[in-house]
Amino acid sequence: MFLYNVSVIAEETIHQEVVSWIQDHIVQSQKFQVHFLEMLQSPHEGMTYCIQVVLPSEDHIADFQQVHLIPLQQLISEVYKDKVFLFDSTMKYLKK
Repeated sequence: MFLYNVSVIAEETIHQEVVSWIQDHIVQSQKFQVHFLEMLQSPHEGMTYCIQVVLPSEDHIADFQQVHLIPLQQLISEVYKDKVFLFDSTMKYLKK
């Protein structure tokens, strides 16, 4: 099992627009169970949010990226250039 995390850092002036888009296009997805969080203490300026999804394989991560991450990246580059930044990470659950 994998935890796939996308951190989104948005300027305060537009963060609510970005949150609304993420909620409408990613969180409401019926294909994946998505957790959407606001980071309360961040070293970055602006607002930081995390999109997290637990997936069974790296193929599922690639599917999530294709369906959700690429459109989010396109939105950022076309509408919010230099106002929103994101980075992603993949973590693997360790067996106890």
